[in-house]
Amino acid sequence: MNRLEQIAQFMLDQHNSKQNYENLPETLMPKDFDEAYKIQKIFQENSGRGSLGGFKIALASKVQQQLCGIDHPVAGGIFANEIKSSPSTFELENFHGLGLEFEMAVTLSDDLKPEMGPFNKDNIREFIKSLSPTFELIIDRNADYSNINPLSMITDNAWCSGIVMGKELPNWEKLNLDIVRSQLLWNDEIPQDAMIKDANPLESLSWVSNLLTSLGRTIPKDSVIITGSVIKTRAPNKGDHIIYKVEDLSEVEIKII
Repeated sequence: MNRLEQIAQFMLDQHNSKQNYENLPETLMPKDFDEAYKIQKIFQENSGRGSLGGFKIALASKVQQQLCGIDHPVAGGIFANEIKSSPSTFELENFHGLGLEFEMAVTLSDDLKPEMGPFNKDNIREFIKSLSPTFELIIDRNADYSNINPLSMITDNAWCSGIVMGKELPNWEKLNLDIVRSQLLWNDEIPQDAMIKDANPLESLSWVSNLLTSLGRTIPKDSVIITGSVIKTRAPNKGDHIIYKVEDLSEVEIKII
């Protein structure tokens, strides 16, 4: 087992033994971001959770960066068999520190290859098949949010434990994403409003695409890429019924039992 495999296995062992999240020890800390993403790929391949069906950006919005004390995004993978359709029901006891995030998901219309970049918020639009409101299921393993090292978080696949997708937005190409509103409905609480632009979805999509293609990876057609939460991560409780709406265009719904 080489050093990168050893680091990935250390993180997998934490998961398998149900340990709370801890940053990697200094002796196992990746030397830079490139090495962290190489370790993440080994983590994904050795996790036993199957193949990837997409990718995520974490900490795309300022509210999320402030929550975690990290001033830039990081990326992770979404396992194909953890991509669910709305409405979905989850058992809370099956997760180790479950949090929900409130996002947009992009389904790609074409492969994105290294030679095609760089991508930006304008040219990435031609590779979008659809947009859908989405919950991300975060597994933070009861992390201390005041002490999160980004290299460790990357190694831990940016905490992704799956997504739930609503129906695609009709005629998304005609939408001005700078003015589209969203709303979180949590049980009988007062609804919480947010703007889709707060996570900069097209910039976030470009960022993930540029990152992965710069690492020499092709992002396959029909991959799902989620573009960051517009509302701070929130931990659900048993009995919660949660809906995230994008105006009156589409919504995504889950129940926690």
